Amino acid sequence: MSGWAPSNSLLTMGGTLVALLVTLAVLSRVFGENVFSRIAQYVFVGVAAGYAVGLAWLHVLWPRLQLLLADPAGRWPTAVFMILGVLLLVRGVRPSSPLGDAPVSILLGVGAGLALVGGVRGTLAPQVVSAVSGPQTAGQPGWLGIATLVTMALATVFTLAAFHYQRRSTGLASYVDRIVQELGLIGRRLIMLALGAALAGAWLAFFAALQGRVGFVYRVIANLAAGKGLWP
Repeated sequence: MSGWAPSNSLLTMGGTLVALLVTLAVLSRVFGENVFSRIAQYVFVGVAAGYAVGLAWLHVLWPRLQLLLADPAGRWPTAVFMILGVLLLVRGVRPSSPLGDAPVSILLGVGAGLALVGGVRGTLAPQVVSAVSGPQTAGQPGWLGIATLVTMALATVFTLAAFHYQRRSTGLASYVDRIVQELGLIGRRLIMLALGAALAGAWLAFFAALQGRVGFVYRVIANLAAGKGLWP
């Protein structure tokens, strides 16, 4: 006798019901901390962690482990990487263990180097090249391109000056430090303005997601009230 297999409609209905319950549990956090919101958080963290571990094992660790077992001598760098990964896991068991210092130091060093090179190549160098080559004014008035170039150059100088903290007390260097610190005050305001714009964008994305979930709950409840089932 063949086993019973759920139909696509039942699977869709079950998925919609689970999505509805989880959405309501998350939105219940508006009324304060409660057991439903905590369960939703635990489920989200558990599923995300399990999914990440599964992907890492299936697409990263297991293929490289097979290559290492097939050719240990030729794949010795993979063995070194895996040993460092095991040492990194030791910090999860004993955070004060010195065994995890080597992989953490390598991660921080490589990450800082990549961030520095990426910042220079992707941001600073293109801006310098654009400033040297002149404004691109295709289809725009010449004064607009020049004003844009000058504004970008001044904003860059002010922002870099905001990270100057040295204050010498004598000689010409003291006047230079004072001027740089005054420019840094403008740079800090520019940084706050940029952070405000980024925060506003994050809030817009948050409200868009919230609107989508509230609309989903409304459509499901409206369909239930109309006797159409659990399809949104």
